[in-house]
Amino acid sequence: MQDKLTELVMNAEALVSSGYYGHGARRYEGARLSTTLTAHPTFPVIAEVKLASPSMGRLSPHGPRKLIDDYVKGGAAALSVLTEPHFFHGSLKNLELGRQSGLPMLMKDIVINEDQVRAASLHGAGAVLLIQEVFDHVISPGRRDDLIDCAHNWGLEVVLEATSEEGLARARESEADLLGINQRDLRTLRLDLTKAMAFLPLLSEEERPVVIMSGIGSRAVIEGIRDHGGDAVLVGGHLSSSKDAEEALRALEVPR
Repeated sequence: MQDKLTELVMNAEALVSSGYYGHGARRYEGARLSTTLTAHPTFPVIAEVKLASPSMGRLSPHGPRKLIDDYVKGGAAALSVLTEPHFFHGSLKNLELGRQSGLPMLMKDIVINEDQVRAASLHGAGAVLLIQEVFDHVISPGRRDDLIDCAHNWGLEVVLEATSEEGLARARESEADLLGINQRDLRTLRLDLTKAMAFLPLLSEEERPVVIMSGIGSRAVIEGIRDHGGDAVLVGGHLSSSKDAEEALRALEVPR
């Protein structure tokens, strides 16, 4: 039986082949995500423009512009913008909307090809997400470092996420600029809310910012991540599904 991650990669390959990522007006110098997370006055929340997901279907009652406006007013440190159109209802146009906010942006997609990296830069992102398990289980492991090099050549930072202890160890061997711990296994879509606390001690000597993703929806959870050495959280479904995304984001504010 095909796992969900393989399905997502096959979809990404089809999108690349169709030319979906092949257009862009010019190269933008997006704000540096790592610098912003380090300097943010409160514990940083990366707020995600996430309209749908494979695990939950349609999520948000709002359009992308409304979400971005609410996130800016609610004090987001940065934006994560989904660009995959089928499973996540994302769009490269949403990067253009996010660029107008002035916040640093992470392009979040199933990135497997240099065309996608180039599109991130051309549409205003300052960073791009890569998924360690994609290179461990679906495509050539060597592609990971090729794509990191490509991102750096385009002036982008790389957030490399992992969902297992073994994947995290391999991610640490990379030249990625930030590391991510995803509490959802994209192969099965199962969520394990113990992963952040289990994995953060393994990164106690890590100098790169560490971002925790998936299943975050309360101030208490964020305080625990902060106290165990996390540097930021990425919050998607909890915010984008809220009736009032600005207020939901304000409710997650915790001091450093």
